[in-house]
Amino acid sequence: MAGSTDERAIAAMAAACAGQRAGVDQEEVASLVRLALELGATPEQVAGARDVGVLVLDRRLRVLGEATIGEAVAECGATWPEAEPYLRAAGLPLDPDERITDAEAEAVRLIVGGAREVLGDEATLQLARVTGSVTARLGESLVDLFRLRVEVPRRDAGIGPGEMVEEYSRLALALMPVFSRTLDALLRRRVLSVAATIWSTDEERSAVTVQRTVGFVDLVGYTEATASMSVRELSRVLMDFDHVTSDAVSRHRGLVVKSIGDEVMFSTEEASDACRIAADLLDASGLLVPEVRIGMAAGEMVTVFGDLFGPDVNLAARLVGAADPSCALVAESVRRDAPEFELEGVPPLDLKGFSSPVTAYRLVHPAGGGAG
Repeated sequence: MAGSTDERAIAAMAAACAGQRAGVDQEEVASLVRLALELGATPEQVAGARDVGVLVLDRRLRVLGEATIGEAVAECGATWPEAEPYLRAAGLPLDPDERITDAEAEAVRLIVGGAREVLGDEATLQLARVTGSVTARLGESLVDLFRLRVEVPRRDAGIGPGEMVEEYSRLALALMPVFSRTLDALLRRRVLSVAATIWSTDEERSAVTVQRTVGFVDLVGYTEATASMSVRELSRVLMDFDHVTSDAVSRHRGLVVKSIGDEVMFSTEEASDACRIAADLLDASGLLVPEVRIGMAAGEMVTVFGDLFGPDVNLAARLVGAADPSCALVAESVRRDAPEFELEGVPPLDLKGFSSPVTAYRLVHPAGGGAG
């Protein structure tokens, strides 16, 4: 392909690409342009690329098959308008003429074809959204880590864009297959773990319900504190918070349901495990991480694609807002299900969304400590 594009055209493309980023050497970019063309990219794709180095990486990581995504959709017996919402949710290409890899074609057949036949349209669309969200977060995390731990030090040492792309390619080609097998192994274990839990359904059999204790952990004064923090300080606080919280939750058989910046939602099957998690986090409050506050409630909850919903989830979310710094407030349901823990009554709480004052307790360090 490079042979059919003269050097003047390559130089023009390189100049345009280099002009998008200050301080980039045009000769380095020209070498990336040549490489992209040799790997099968078209001049139009090079001209439209935000970063020609990423285009080269794309051609290294994704070996394109013969089929377009539109053809893969047609194989499923679906029209493009029918398939488009599922493709968008999963993060797949939205141009029917775009060539895709054989693995991506298989993903289209699964999402647009097989899953819809088995699960139905609505459930498949939601599953595609969850898959897209999880893979997007994984991708962000992997690239951010590489940028900070590999790319920045290499660039500081004087390595140019061409060498950097080679470094990316070498590591990605070596690690991605291992990482994919790791995800497969962990997902299989997680499926079995979830399958072993006790569950039921609502009366209309429209959703799965589970008995859980749910907790919310909130960083105290986060909004005010971040105004005076440097980027380094902010990232350190959030990483420490994530590490300490995730460690405590996993240590006591819990699950992090979701994390939104300064707040983490977790769940456990046993209320006593949730109390142990809270005790560990209170031990770390103000020491390993800034002060935290915690709210917890237990009961029957609806589980929808990994998230939990219901009155007791709402109660736990309100309790964390009412808790003092370095304090865990728990609902009556937690006190009932975790009798081995010392709890101290607090005055009835007026909580938003609840018509009458709510009875709650402050968790005192449990008899026997936080181990379990």
